[in-house]
Amino acid sequence: MAPWSPGDRVVVLGAGATRGAEFVEQHNPICLPPLNMDFFTQLQRVATKKHQETINAVLKDVRRVYGVNYRVSLEQYVTQLESLRTITDLVPVANDAYTAEGLDAMRRRLLNALSAVLEESADVAKQTSIAVKHPCGYHRALAQALRPKDTVITFNYDCVMDDALRRWAPGHWSAQYGYCFPNPGRVQGHEVWSAKDPPTEQNRTVNLLKLHGSLNWRPLPESDSAPIRLRERPYKQKGDKEYELVPPENSKQLDGRPVLQKLWGNAERAIRRAKVIALVGFSFTPTDLHVDSLFRVALAGNKRLKLVVIVNPDPDHRRAIRAVFATQLARDIRLVQFDRLSQFSSHVDDLLNDFV
Repeated sequence: MAPWSPGDRVVVLGAGATRGAEFVEQHNPICLPPLNMDFFTQLQRVATKKHQETINAVLKDVRRVYGVNYRVSLEQYVTQLESLRTITDLVPVANDAYTAEGLDAMRRRLLNALSAVLEESADVAKQTSIAVKHPCGYHRALAQALRPKDTVITFNYDCVMDDALRRWAPGHWSAQYGYCFPNPGRVQGHEVWSAKDPPTEQNRTVNLLKLHGSLNWRPLPESDSAPIRLRERPYKQKGDKEYELVPPENSKQLDGRPVLQKLWGNAERAIRRAKVIALVGFSFTPTDLHVDSLFRVALAGNKRLKLVVIVNPDPDHRRAIRAVFATQLARDIRLVQFDRLSQFSSHVDDLLNDFV
């Protein structure tokens, strides 16, 4: 098999890309695709009965750590659990307030709650879901503009971009090869997520690197020969959710995870080789140093970059992105900024094509 070779164009998707989807913007659902700062607000808006036990348990966990009048982001809470778990391994615990088993259970409940919020707000498999009844035209424009070897790097667990590619990228998207798993012959269930007439080898598909995992991936194997299994219905299961999710922790558990290590390495290579990088609904956060470092290392070796596009309504987030790209932007590189995904989608063809 030929070595993996990314193209000249990279699109980076953060939580704001799903929050800015057309089905959210035009139809104003009660529960919105969550952002880091309002995750617990959106969690409390989930109305589906089957999730209420999980939601109540997670809210009880958060109050136990922070008290009643808490104001905490998803990433702060995940990092807090990570730190508490580390300390329990270092020092003896004299009471039952925080134990290794209890903290592990709190983490599992949080991931179940994350699944519940995304099922409520962005399910692309259930026919009654707003995301299915009103597919996002903005993601459609992006999917149709992408070409083989273009790379989408996403930190989202949801499958909105996956669904856009299978709907609107015929001949250009294969879930077997496009997720860039090593040994793609062992990928099971890819037919459900592939577009019509999918490419039959790597370097002929759009690449979708989901660096934090995905709700349609079952837990990834540690063996190079074990199958990689995709879920047809990401949210339909009982008990604890069997997903491959990497929380936005300070210390990511990538050691011993050969598939994820490969995907992160591919992302570095794609960013390092890119002539165009568009960052959509994405922001750097202080707790996720792996992501910050990924971009800094890759950009330090990029001598080809010509265009940076930032799509984000928050001026502080745009400023943080520009700070990471500062050395690149000091060169003769064009910078284009938009507030909304809808604005970017109207110009996506021109912006992705004019600088390569």
